[in-house]
Amino acid sequence: MDPRREQILHWICTEEHIIKTDYVKPCVEGTALIDDPVVDDAPSSTASSSTAPPDTLTGAADDPLIPTTAEIERVFHDGRATWTRLVKAAKALPLHVLPVGCADPSIMLQDVPALPARLPRKGGFLTGRPLWHVPDPEADCARDEKPDLASDHLDFQYSHGVCKHFRLSFSKPVACSVHAAQPPSPDDGLQASQKGLAILTMCWSYILSARLLELQGRKVVYTQHFLPTATSTLQDTASDIILKLPASTSPALVRWLAALLSPTPGWSGDGNRPDFSPWAAFCSGPLRFGIVVSQASSPPDEQPPSPPTSAQATDLLIELCTIYDFLDGLPSELTPATAAFLAALALPFARDDDHNPRFPSPGSMVPTTSPSPSSPPTKSSRIRQYTADLRYYMTLSMHPRSLGSVLWSIFWQPSVPPNLVSPWLASISTVLTSTPNPTQLAQVFLLRRPRVALWWVGLLLLGDLPTIHSRITCYLSTTEERWGFGSLARPDIAAAAWTGAPQSFLDEPSQNPYGAGNIDQQIARCDLLRHRYNFRLQDETSLPVSWTPFGSIPRKFVEPDLWPWLDRGHVREYIHWVWWIKHGRANTNTNTNISLHYDVQLGFRRDTGRFVANVPDYLDITRARGRRARHGSIKIEPSRASTVRMVSHCMQDITGDIDTAILALPGADDHPWLKDWIETTRE
Repeated sequence: MDPRREQILHWICTEEHIIKTDYVKPCVEGTALIDDPVVDDAPSSTASSSTAPPDTLTGAADDPLIPTTAEIERVFHDGRATWTRLVKAAKALPLHVLPVGCADPSIMLQDVPALPARLPRKGGFLTGRPLWHVPDPEADCARDEKPDLASDHLDFQYSHGVCKHFRLSFSKPVACSVHAAQPPSPDDGLQASQKGLAILTMCWSYILSARLLELQGRKVVYTQHFLPTATSTLQDTASDIILKLPASTSPALVRWLAALLSPTPGWSGDGNRPDFSPWAAFCSGPLRFGIVVSQASSPPDEQPPSPPTSAQATDLLIELCTIYDFLDGLPSELTPATAAFLAALALPFARDDDHNPRFPSPGSMVPTTSPSPSSPPTKSSRIRQYTADLRYYMTLSMHPRSLGSVLWSIFWQPSVPPNLVSPWLASISTVLTSTPNPTQLAQVFLLRRPRVALWWVGLLLLGDLPTIHSRITCYLSTTEERWGFGSLARPDIAAAAWTGAPQSFLDEPSQNPYGAGNIDQQIARCDLLRHRYNFRLQDETSLPVSWTPFGSIPRKFVEPDLWPWLDRGHVREYIHWVWWIKHGRANTNTNTNISLHYDVQLGFRRDTGRFVANVPDYLDITRARGRRARHGSIKIEPSRASTVRMVSHCMQDITGDIDTAILALPGADDHPWLKDWIETTRE
């Protein structure tokens, strides 16, 4: 509505005349770059509890848990200003350009451990766990000696964390589809990188799978399914995508593509019962591929080529990229080969989260040049580097729960407490609903958290945009991305240490020592829960809190065992990752020949020295200025559920026992957010 008409309408409805000027009072909280619309002074929907629906967050004064109306308004409008700024910055970028440093996937790998160099040949799972250093409060915080895992001496300054179980094989590959689509725009970076995306993703799917099998002492075998090849010139039809290859194409590449692009899985792991790696995939249709090879100058080999190893497949991928010019691109652009690599890394998560990968049709695939068997080293070096680092990428990629915690941390904000999660997520929802373009969504995420966002780029490239939008919408409404399946959005301190991207207040690096104080000294709940968590690093039962707990309690309500740690300050350091590997097999008798070995992995940064450190997150809040626009109703559930989870942790001491006395929250039994929950816990 026109501002003048809006002002007159307000005058008629309220009999209150407001004189408006162009002057805006400076904001004392910080420099604002986004203006909220200036509208009338009518109270917002959060101001009146008598008319608000029961599922709406309503402010309350002097309540220990429910935030005030002013706090709700502030977080909502600041959140909207923050994300609006990111959207405007993304729109200012050319669509074909990524933010600085974001075209290098290795930024995702800070301390991600490599898979073991030797995996059990059989067995469905691989198990590992982190080692943490929590120094004794009376000792020097500096770590002078490395832990000796082989020693029988117990050092209580080192503690293992929660075990993770990695599934190594599946009975079926991921079924992908290829659909007709408009040709990709060369000015849109995400679309331009999709040139040949279906084919290149199948190539990387094979390379990742072959590498895993090699670590198991196994190999890939071709099945009886493959695409026939022709030497005549065929035209593209509505149901066929013709891949035209020059006469110089190696027979190994032709046979490899015939297996990769078959509408029925054309390869699998060897063994009596074929199995498939977490990355195994095939294109089932509805559009199907055909291969046409120009008449060769010499007859093909009589012996059909065998399935390539991961190294040989890398050479074949480079040969294919050279034929179709998939290697060209500036350092700030996402090349088709890199885009397909990110998409292939997202396949295990897509399988676990019930995505349906769908690729745009590559159209007519005609060689761009007369290729030579090899490409310039400068063009192919990226692909070879990805292959050399596969064991690091595979670790995080193949564990959906760890990757889920990374993906959903894109919306986490360290300064937002649990009871204000609802207005924060609601503000994001109002902004992102107007950003349907997947390229701009990827750029917004990359500007906010680059190390996290590249995983989103891979998921977006898999093309199941309706599922992605549904998951995001559900998460912003409930803090869970889907109902009834168990959320993958729970924070994971090990995954945060791997990626260098914090996911919760537990990853806060600040020590915040309290020093020796009297029993009435106020201890922040966030500091208290950090210290308690250090005593329960192997606890797999409770759901961790990501949002920073609010409030404080007197020291007298804190168990005395924690006082020395509070005085010294919070310190927890990730040391390394330990894989536990079974070797041998069980006999039919009671005795077994199985032995358990451990494999210590320090992580990408310490192993290679190639980690790019200067890729910061943008987690600053942009303060909204001006009178705030009225917003719609804000759902109560995200704030209530997050606050209840915080209270649950505040009631557990360092041993995990529940004690309402240490909660130090008067009236908790009758509080509307806690009454039913506390009665349930007592039962």
